Amino acid sequence: MRRLTLVVLTFLVVLPLGDARAQIIRQPGPRLREPVNWASAGIGLQQGWTVFDGTTGSRWDIGDTQTYFLGAEHAVSGGVTAGVRASTASASLRYLVRGTGIVSDADVRVSQVLAVAHITSGRPLHSVIELGAGATFYSGFKARNSTVALAPRGTDADFTFVLGYGIGYAFSRTFQLDVVQDLATSLHQKTGLEAGDDSSARISVTRLVARVALGG
Repeated sequence: MRRLTLVVLTFLVVLPLGDARAQIIRQPGPRLREPVNWASAGIGLQQGWTVFDGTTGSRWDIGDTQTYFLGAEHAVSGGVTAGVRASTASASLRYLVRGTGIVSDADVRVSQVLAVAHITSGRPLHSVIELGAGATFYSGFKARNSTVALAPRGTDADFTFVLGYGIGYAFSRTFQLDVVQDLATSLHQKTGLEAGDDSSARISVTRLVARVALGG
């Protein structure tokens, strides 16, 4: 996590210098057609959050972790692309069976699939805004150093919407690096919740994104 933070800080310092130098040496010429399709990949620092699950009578305290993602987008207008993004992470979990005081140290797989819109200012050093909607999936609940089975046994899917914002730099017309802060809201089922339980969870992720154009 410290390495990711160092990379992000270095990225933010170097970008303005590179952009200023590029403005000096850039020569006027014919404008090239913008790429139509983009692929993206990267790593993110995902902060922990809590889920109250009334169906199993449990509380999930999910820890900080790294998440990995891939995406694909298609240009719909100048500076705007739309597509899909998928991510996955293996997170530590403090699993509390409510009403019993039983606590298990466990692991859980957290994945997301989102339809996304990516909006930039179109300059070498540019702002980034992303909007997304889809689902967060919880699966593979497993207690550590124990034979205790944790529920749910299958996959639990929650509707999720995301707002992302950040900055990026286009090193060429076909390669960009972005740093994006995602703020997501995930809506869990309300069945069996106690008074005062929150059925929504706030998920914060800081992502370092590499974007590559596919074709012209």
